[in-house]
Amino acid sequence: MPSIELTRIRAELHSLRNPEKAAIVKNYLKSPYDFYGITVPQLRKIAREYKQLSVQETFTLFDELWNSGNHEEMSLALFLLTNHKKIFNLGFWDFLMQEDRLKKFKTWDHIDEACSHTLGEILAKNPNLNPEIKKLADSKNPWDRRISIVSQYPSIKKGKLQLTILLAEKLCYDENIYVQKATGWMLREAGKKNPIQLKEFINLHKDMKPVCLSYATEKMPELKKIIKEKLKDEKENGKQKMFPESAEETKQEPEEKQKISPELEKIKYFKN
Repeated sequence: MPSIELTRIRAELHSLRNPEKAAIVKNYLKSPYDFYGITVPQLRKIAREYKQLSVQETFTLFDELWNSGNHEEMSLALFLLTNHKKIFNLGFWDFLMQEDRLKKFKTWDHIDEACSHTLGEILAKNPNLNPEIKKLADSKNPWDRRISIVSQYPSIKKGKLQLTILLAEKLCYDENIYVQKATGWMLREAGKKNPIQLKEFINLHKDMKPVCLSYATEKMPELKKIIKEKLKDEKENGKQKMFPESAEETKQEPEEKQKISPELEKIKYFKN
């Protein structure tokens, strides 16, 4: 039987649903889950209404939402965790990293939310968890591999770059486009803290995936020459394009800036 909180939340979600938006965003995110067509700011606002819940109550409500098969209910579950960000500890890590929860990550937006605001924050304070992240980087599941690299975001902001660089040495050659983009994004963020180290990394890994290279050097005009050379090589060899025809990612704080489709811009799905 659904909890009182879940019943109340679903009533509010149903009152805000927009089938047209739902179809657009589901197609954009390529999510296997259902949608209401509710924007991220609306979901964050709902999550803030449950700040009074205890950690255990939040975990219980999280599972109800996370196992619902609805994308936005799952997003809301992740937003609920941030109500307790001041007391994040290993208990939150163990809760979210359990296999039955981990395997339900199927889209980049859920991963980036969890890694940037919860998992990454805990990891930055607990380097003893690094072996678990390295294990994810070796996973056959590309979503696990994306989790491993995006979880470095809070550590990068604190100037801790060692594990990011170590993971990127492998993941910059990953065959999955979502992993390539995430790795390039984290390298770019690392470059803001240590531009020299990023330049050295680029010089050592000129043969990284073109998309990864593009993302990594986006904020460093002096490295555009390398990109041009890479573009020339790829064109001659008939390999993967440097710049894809479409971008499936958009800005979701603190997600990287992306070009978004006119439809998504119109409905402002990810605007925070």
